Amino acid sequence: MTPEEHAARAAELVAEAERLYQICLVDYETNVNEDDHSEEPYVPAADLAMLTATAQLAQAHAALAQLKP
Repeated sequence: MTPEEHAARAAELVAEAERLYQICLVDYETNVNEDDHSEEPYVPAADLAMLTATAQLAQAHAALAQLKP
C-alpha cells in the first residue's frame, strides 16, 4: 500500500472504531450484567475486543502512512 492508501484506510478504521465505540457506549448505558444480575452496566467482551482491534489497526495504518516511499 502507498502512504496515501494507508492514510485512507486509517481514516476508514477510525470511523469504524467510532461506530463500535458508540455501540459499546449504548451497551454500557443500557445493559445490566446478566451473569450476576447486578445493576452494574457492562459491555460484552466481544464488542470491546472488536473496538480494540479496530483502533490498533487504525494506529498501524496511520503509522505506515507516515513512512516515506
